[in-house]
Amino acid sequence: MTKKEMLGQMEELRSTCVDICTNLWNNPESGRNEQKSADMIRELLHHEGFVIVNEEHLPHAFYAEYGSGKPVIAVLGEYDALPGLSQKCQITKEPVTPGAAGHGCGHNLLGAGAVTGAIMIKRFLEQEGIPGTLRFYGCPEEELLSGKVKMAYYHMFDGCDMALSWHPMSANMIYEEGYLASASAKFYFKGKTSHAAFAPERGRSALDAVELMSVGANYLREHVVDKARIHYTTDSGRFSPNIVPDKASAWYFTRAPHISDVKDILRRLTLVAKGAAMMTETEVETKIEYGCCDMVSEKSFADLTWKNLQEVGTPTYTEEEMEFARQLQATVDPAIKDRDQRMYEAKEKALADGVVSRNAWEKAPLTASSDSGDVSQMMPMNLFTAVCWPVGVAPHTWQSCASAGSTIGQKGAFYAAKVIAATAYDLYTQPELRKEIQDEFDAQDREPYAPMYDGE
Repeated sequence: MTKKEMLGQMEELRSTCVDICTNLWNNPESGRNEQKSADMIRELLHHEGFVIVNEEHLPHAFYAEYGSGKPVIAVLGEYDALPGLSQKCQITKEPVTPGAAGHGCGHNLLGAGAVTGAIMIKRFLEQEGIPGTLRFYGCPEEELLSGKVKMAYYHMFDGCDMALSWHPMSANMIYEEGYLASASAKFYFKGKTSHAAFAPERGRSALDAVELMSVGANYLREHVVDKARIHYTTDSGRFSPNIVPDKASAWYFTRAPHISDVKDILRRLTLVAKGAAMMTETEVETKIEYGCCDMVSEKSFADLTWKNLQEVGTPTYTEEEMEFARQLQATVDPAIKDRDQRMYEAKEKALADGVVSRNAWEKAPLTASSDSGDVSQMMPMNLFTAVCWPVGVAPHTWQSCASAGSTIGQKGAFYAAKVIAATAYDLYTQPELRKEIQDEFDAQDREPYAPMYDGE
């Protein structure tokens, strides 16, 4: 079977892809709650002939395996939604259910594209008698940046040789550099309550400690590596102003180009917290919640993926879809729209309907984080994006959620499925390609991988 013949057969799976997109979009489940989403995909892949492997500690994580022997190639899928981002598939902001979750990051599309691609790869291996193993990974909690970290901790990725990944976006492109490393830490301060007017000298304010930590963290921002970010929120327990609060907490996220940078920033933030506690005579407890690694990549893997982005052929859109995209695009900041049109080589376009040039990622760097970075530290992993919403629309918005429920998003998911299948076709049939990619991965200078998770 030629690659062209395989892609022709994939048309039989278009309706399957659309059904998964729609099912997940209509039933959004946030991280740690993805029971229906995971079960639906498990059942589909079991029916297709995959063996389902679960992990007792992670009820919404699994992998579905077909075949035997080497190579073992993984396809990464996700399906968690974003809390509070419920949105109808329309050009005005209106939730389906106020306060409910919604697929504002397009993981309904990500999961559908990955599942559909995996099914086609399995059918190809089966029909042609190609040796090797295929694994589809059902990965929960990506929005919490923890699912794949936990899966790594429980050895679910053991034995894999390389991984295929994608993400919905507003351009068809590859990334050689991607996700920033990130970690989450909470700082719990404990003091003593007192009447703020009658006996202020007896109080030890945990809220003062939180505020002093914020001051210290703000000064720290000048003295961290380029591209590092420090985000935070606070909680004072909603005390009345006339009571010195004895409990308050701060929740910090750190991001940086490398996990070693993140760990160092966390170390320094911990010192800032201790200093704030000393100044206020309070106590502080630090809890590192999780951390995920930066993405490492291989030029040869990116080259292969970009070739398939072009060979597969990008989707075409109806006038109705183009009008939906234009009207949705009109709701975003014009300056951001213009910037993205330049970055994605889509001047005056609502949809970036071509494949962006090979090194466009240098002009459009990813500043977000993902637990997929951990997978890239364990094995070669590619990353590409596919058009699923208009140019100028950002992920984690009502506009991206609306588009993720549209036929534009569904076409992006099926395009991604074809790119995944085509890339896997090359990897299974050309061992020299696998060797080139693996050699590049092995030559990288990086720390030994260890998940930032302790099993709690």
